[in-house]
Amino acid sequence: MILICDTMFRIYLILGIVYGCHAYPSGAPSSACSKMIPDHGVPPQNTSSPYVIILSSSNFTNQDNLTITITSRDGNLTFKGFLVEVFTDQGTPTQFKEGEFTVPSIDHTTCSGGATHSNSNPKNDVKLTWKPTENFTGKLKFKATVVQAYSHFWTNIESELLFVDYTISSTTPSDVTSPSPVSTTTESPSRLPRCQSGFGCFKACPQPTCDSVVLWRRTGNYVDFRIKARLTSPSNRWVAIGFSPSGKMSRTSVVMCINDNSNLRVEDGFNNGYSFQPLANVTLGLTNVSISMTDQILTCSFSRQINVTGDTGSVYSLANMYYLLLGNGPVSAGRPAQHEKIPVASRGKVDFLLNENVASDDPSMVMYKLHGSLMILAWMFLSSVGIITARYYKSEWKDMMPCGVKVWFVIHRTLMSSVFVVTTAAFVIIFIHVGSLLQETGGSIYLRYHPALGITVMALSFVNPVMALFRCGPGHKYRHVFHYSHMFVGTAAQIVAAIAIYFGVNLEKSKAPVEASYIVKAYIITYVFIVIVLECEKFKRKRNENDTEREVLLKSASRLPYSQSKREQSNSFKQFVLMVHFLCMFMYCLVLIYFVSTA
Repeated sequence: MILICDTMFRIYLILGIVYGCHAYPSGAPSSACSKMIPDHGVPPQNTSSPYVIILSSSNFTNQDNLTITITSRDGNLTFKGFLVEVFTDQGTPTQFKEGEFTVPSIDHTTCSGGATHSNSNPKNDVKLTWKPTENFTGKLKFKATVVQAYSHFWTNIESELLFVDYTISSTTPSDVTSPSPVSTTTESPSRLPRCQSGFGCFKACPQPTCDSVVLWRRTGNYVDFRIKARLTSPSNRWVAIGFSPSGKMSRTSVVMCINDNSNLRVEDGFNNGYSFQPLANVTLGLTNVSISMTDQILTCSFSRQINVTGDTGSVYSLANMYYLLLGNGPVSAGRPAQHEKIPVASRGKVDFLLNENVASDDPSMVMYKLHGSLMILAWMFLSSVGIITARYYKSEWKDMMPCGVKVWFVIHRTLMSSVFVVTTAAFVIIFIHVGSLLQETGGSIYLRYHPALGITVMALSFVNPVMALFRCGPGHKYRHVFHYSHMFVGTAAQIVAAIAIYFGVNLEKSKAPVEASYIVKAYIITYVFIVIVLECEKFKRKRNENDTEREVLLKSASRLPYSQSKREQSNSFKQFVLMVHFLCMFMYCLVLIYFVSTA
C-alpha cells in the first residue's frame, strides 16, 4: 500500500513539473488580465526588469502607424512569453479598451485590447502595431509582463507616455491668420458657450451653457484653444486665459482676445504682479489665430505651441500643468483695463495634453458664503436671543448680580455687542469683494433689494450701540425716550435682517436649495410665536398682580405665599420658553449655515 501511494505521488509530481514547464504555452489566459500576473505559483522578480517597451513615436494621430517593440535592454536576452495592455495616464490608471493590436502570426490579441504570445518558443523581440478603435485624445502608456522562464518573470514594465490625438488630422501650423469680421447673425443655442465632445473644457458654472467657456485639444506639437464668452457690452472688451503656477494672477502667462471697437486681435502677454504686459512679439508661439463677434458672443481660437522657443520665461510650456484662469474686462484707450470681477480659477492644475472637464473654484462664492453665514449667525441666533432676553426677562435671576450687573443685561450686552462685530465683519467682507454699495440695478427683486436691505441693517446696527453709549440714567426724566428709541431701532434691525436673509438665500448666485427658504420662514414664524406667547404671559401677569414689571422688581420679600407661588410658576414657564427659543434659533441657524456653505 505504501509502495502504491509513493508511486502515485511520483507520477503527480512529474505531471506537475511537466505541466508547469509548459503552462500556458499559447499565451496568457483571461484570468491574468486584471493583475497581469501569471499563475505560476511563484512571485515576480523584485529586481529591475531587463526588458523594455519601445514606442516608435511619443505622438500619435490618425495618420500615424505606431509600432510597439518588446525586447531586452541589450537586445540579446530572450524570453518565452509576454502580456501587454494599454492604460490611461490618470491618478488611478484604468485599462484602455478602445484600441486594438495588429500582431504577427506567432502572437494573438487578448484581454479586450491587449496582446500575448501564441507559443513559448524563445524570442529576442516582439513587434506589434496599435491604434485606437474610437476617437480619443489624451495620454496613454503600455504595460507588460515578460516571462523569461517559468519561475522568472517581471511585471509592471511600462513604456514612455504616448500622446494620442485620434480625432483630427495633424496639420502643419500655418501663419497667423487675419481676424474674422464681426458677424451680426443670431447665435443659435448650439453655438452658445458650452463644453463640446472631443475637447477639454473649463467653465465657471454648473449649467450646460455659461457666460465663458474654454475648450482645448492637443494636435501634434500644438494645443488648439477656443474661447467663447457672452459679453453684455461687446464693444471695447477683452477676454483672456492665464496659465498660473499658483492659481493667482501674479506671474501668469496670458493669452488675451481683444475687441477694441471692432478691431479684433489676440495678444500674448505676462502678468507682472497684477497688470498685463504684452510681449514684444505678441503672437509668440501662436498660430491659426481667429477671432470673431457674433451678436454678444466673442469666439477666439488659436493654436499654442507646447514648447515655445524665444521667451520661455514669459510663455510657459504646456507640457507642464498649470491652474487655468479665465476673466474679462474693459478696453480703455486701446489697452486692456483692470477687470471688474476676480477671474475664475480652475479647482486644480490642468493637463492641457488631455481632454478632460475641469471644475472651477470661484473665489467669489467663498466670500459670498462667508458673508451669508456671518449674517445668519448674527441675526438668526445672537440677536434673536439678545432681544428676547432684554424685553421679557428683566425680572428673572434678580438675586444674581455678576460683577454688580444684572444677568439679563450681561446676556443682552454680550450678545448684541457680538451682533455688531459679526455684522460689521460680514459687511466689510462683501463690500471689499463687490467693490461698491449698490452694484446691481436689474434682475430679480431679490437681487435688486438685498444690498439695500443689508446696508440698512448695518446702519441700524451702528446706531443702536451709539444710542446706548449716550443713554441717560435710569431715573432721568427722558429715560423713556431712550428706552422706546432703542427698542424701535433694535426691532427694526431684526425685521429688516430677517427679510435680507430671506432675499439672500433666494439669490441665484447663492445656489442655496429651496429648503433654505423654508428654514427662514420657519425661523420667522417661530420668533413671532415666541413673542406672542411672552406678550400674553406678560399681560396675564400684569392683570393678576395689577402692577407693572418695575413694581414687581421692587416688591418686598414679605409677599403672601400665594403671590410668591404664582410668581415662581411664571418664572418657571418663562425660563422654559427661553430654553425652547434658544434651541430653535440655534438649530435654524446651524441648518441654514450648512445649506449656504455647502451650496
